[in-house]
Amino acid sequence: MQELNLTDGDLTHRQEIVQLLKMSIDQQWQFSYVTKIRNRVSTHSLRLVSLNVQDGTFCVESDNMDAESLAGRNIMFRGQSGGLSIVFQSKLNETSTASESSSSLFDFGLPYKIACTQLRKTVRVNLEADRDVSVTLYLTTGAMIEGTVMDISTQGAKFRVNENLGNELKNLQIADACKINLTDDFVLQCGIQLIGMINDDGANISFLRSQFVHMKGEDEDRLEAFINSALESQT
Repeated sequence: MQELNLTDGDLTHRQEIVQLLKMSIDQQWQFSYVTKIRNRVSTHSLRLVSLNVQDGTFCVESDNMDAESLAGRNIMFRGQSGGLSIVFQSKLNETSTASESSSSLFDFGLPYKIACTQLRKTVRVNLEADRDVSVTLYLTTGAMIEGTVMDISTQGAKFRVNENLGNELKNLQIADACKINLTDDFVLQCGIQLIGMINDDGANISFLRSQFVHMKGEDEDRLEAFINSALESQT
């Protein structure tokens, strides 16, 4: 499985664009689109509903869109999850008008480029050498995977699993949540999305890169305090 590079930069490969948009649907990212009338810029919320890879389109749900006024124009979309923001442009599908069954569904062509931006710089602490921090990954199938945390930030973490997950995790979107035992009195539980996997066939090990989603504010504060404390102990 090719690792998605969701740092600052552009995604231009169709496979990566499709993978990212599918992930954003499954994880229910916050989306909006931007309109400009004269010098006034307005942002309108919407929901990314589905992808049709064969037709090269994606479907959105919005009560504010007007197909006639958007026809032939490049529309800017924004998506956000945790500390990651994405921006892309697309045009309304020529054959798309508001669905007969629902006046709020619209089809757009898949973008040729998605710009990814980290909303804030993060501090990442290495846990591999100093401690054995365990993690449990929960899959949408109901299965669980046990591993250890190699490094962690307030936005995500890298895990090591002592088995080759190449067959079990062919679709990275199968991961749903995680539980990380950081200290005796702090067990972090939150939603998760896997953004990359590297398998070492010879050593029978898999390394997983993840991003946290749906984390409680109080847990993020405690995680930041844990990271600062761990960094101080390493200096």
